[in-house]
Order: sequence, then C-alpha cells, then structure tokens
Amino acid sequence: MYLTLKHIHVAFVALSLLTFLVRGVWLFIDSAMLGERWVKLLPHVVNTILLASGIALAMYLSMSPGNQPWLMAKIVGLIAYVGLGVAAFRASGPTARKLLWTSALVAFAFIVSVAVRKTPLGFFG
Repeated sequence: MYLTLKHIHVAFVALSLLTFLVRGVWLFIDSAMLGERWVKLLPHVVNTILLASGIALAMYLSMSPGNQPWLMAKIVGLIAYVGLGVAAFRASGPTARKLLWTSALVAFAFIVSVAVRKTPLGFFG
C-alpha cells in the first residue's frame, strides 16, 4: 500500500508542476486556452489528488506535522505555492505575473527539496 500511495503522490507532483508550467506559458503568451473550462478545472483535480495522496501517506505512516517539522515545512510551502500561483494568474501586469509565477516555482522547488531531504530547511539547509 505504501508504494502505491507514494507513486501516486510523486506522479501527481509531476502533473501539478507540468500543469502549472503549461498554464504559465499560456499566461505569458496571452493564450485563449486559459479560458477553456477543462484548463481551469484540471489543476484543481490534479492538486486535490496530490493533497489527498499526501494526507493518506502521512496517515499510513502515522506522521503528524506537529511531530515531523519537515512535514510542517511542506504544508507551509504548499500554502505559499498556492497563494503565489493564484496571485500570478490574477495579477494585472506582466512584470507582477512573471515575478509571482517564478516565486511560486521557487516555493514548489522548496517543497520538493524538503520532501527529498526530510529537513524543514530544504535547499536552504
């Protein structure tokens, strides 16, 4: 069961990044694709499965963010990633969009580094 949950989680990490990258490119070229219903819905589906698989993994392993500082760091990083990503797609100017989108990617990289290194400092440590 553990390996199945882990593989689902890692696969949806990759899908989340891919959808964010593609949507970012479409944002910068002002593509009409961003207005498509499925393009608006897909990231929510992907990220819901990603989050659910992460919670399932933590429960399966009896991990708590209060007892695992690196897990809490991932949650804080996730909040930053989502907030920055939403802000990037709502920003009015191209400079703000690029800055927020890039910042969201840094937050994403931080989350991955925390997960790989199992330290709350991630790539800062």
